[in-house]
Order: sequence, then C-alpha cells, then structure tokens
Amino acid sequence: MKIRNGFVSNSSSSSFIITMKNGKELDRETLLKIFNVSKDSPLFNFTNDLAHWLVRNLEKNDIENIYEMYVGSNNKSIDEKINEIVEESYGRFTEEDLRKILNGEILYYSGDASNECENAVEFFLYENGSSLDYEDDIIKIEGGR
Repeated sequence: MKIRNGFVSNSSSSSFIITMKNGKELDRETLLKIFNVSKDSPLFNFTNDLAHWLVRNLEKNDIENIYEMYVGSNNKSIDEKINEIVEESYGRFTEEDLRKILNGEILYYSGDASNECENAVEFFLYENGSSLDYEDDIIKIEGGR
C-alpha cells in the first residue's frame, strides 16, 4: 500500500492550437478582429484579456517541437520526422501543412489552459474552449481538446 503525504492534485487541462496560415505572427489585434466585439460592449475587456492571454501563453512550435509532442525525440531526418508526425497525429497534420510549417508559411502555436488557475480567462478557456473553434483564410483556432 502506498501512503501519500502532502497535497494531491487532481488537475486537468484543455489544449489550444492556433495556426496562422499566412506566416504572420499571432497578435492581439488579429484575435480582436476575429472575435469582433465592439469597444463599447461590456464584453470588450474580457475579450481583450482573452486575446492577450492567448498571445502570451501559446508557444510557437517548429517541426522539432511537434515531433517531440507526437512521437518523441531522436536524430531522424526531417523527411522521416514529417512522415512519423503524419502517422502519429491521427489526421491533425498533413505532409503539406508540415512542409509549410517547416518553410515558415504556416505558424503553429499550442498551449494549455488548466482548471487550477486563478484567472477568469484561463478558467473560461478550460471550460468553454471549443466554443472558440474558428477558421478562415488567415487563422485556424482549435480549443478545448
């Protein structure tokens, strides 16, 4: 039998992915434009905080980071890594998209929102992240996975 001393955590998190399809860096102004909340709206401050949180907390990933997330770490060639990512990501990535990430045509950001937070924005993302799912010619947002 194991006996634990101290705090035992039952934390959980939801992951978020933002893909910038035009190779432009993720920024607050782009997100605010997509969220389309008027500055006169009572929801504007929350929306502004949400955009700021996403920009501050999501990390830009390259092929090496993506490979480590889905497969692991080793010294394979880029072509081998791309093939393995396609196989192991269960449809999240195509070879074409990974080549665009490699060439900087697509920027791929990812991060997590936790249920153990003191921030209303992060708690909102944890509870309701999938409500942010969105895609157009410039950006793709996938939340709450």
